[in-house]
Amino acid sequence: MAEAVLTFRPGTLADVPGFRALGEAVVPPTYGPIDAAYAQRMLDEWWIPARFEASLAVNAHLVAECDGQVVAMAAFGRLSQSHREFPHVTGDREVMWKLYVHPDHHGRGIGSRLLAEVEAMVEGDELWLEVVEGNEPAFAFYRAKGFVEVERIGDREWPDDVWLRKSLEQKALR
Repeated sequence: MAEAVLTFRPGTLADVPGFRALGEAVVPPTYGPIDAAYAQRMLDEWWIPARFEASLAVNAHLVAECDGQVVAMAAFGRLSQSHREFPHVTGDREVMWKLYVHPDHHGRGIGSRLLAEVEAMVEGDELWLEVVEGNEPAFAFYRAKGFVEVERIGDREWPDDVWLRKSLEQKALR
């Protein structure tokens, strides 16, 4: 049996159903053990067609596809174009909003490849992202890729958001 072919490409509006299906596969096992209500809130607010349509209008989206199915995706853009408010942040940042790989495809290097693609597309010399407190696999992945914790933001109702940053200065030297 032949190995399934994995392709990487820009995301489009046609991918929105695939993004939603990916969210349904990754959000409950990732965030449910941390806070089940938070996981459901994520699906209800951030993994819906209207949110993806708005995001696709202002952010870059990358897709990993296998046999016609979205198996991973990443999205990034400027904080100033976000649909959320960040009152604690001054200035603008390039932020990776999502990087998710379907659990059936973990361990194949897909997340690392998507992250490398995002880093190559970033215009500035640093990339930011948020990780939810308690998501230890994500912390381990991003720390191994050179991200460092910069700040924690909590509202006492939901798990803390932990902002990580990676310097991309070496990119400019290439």
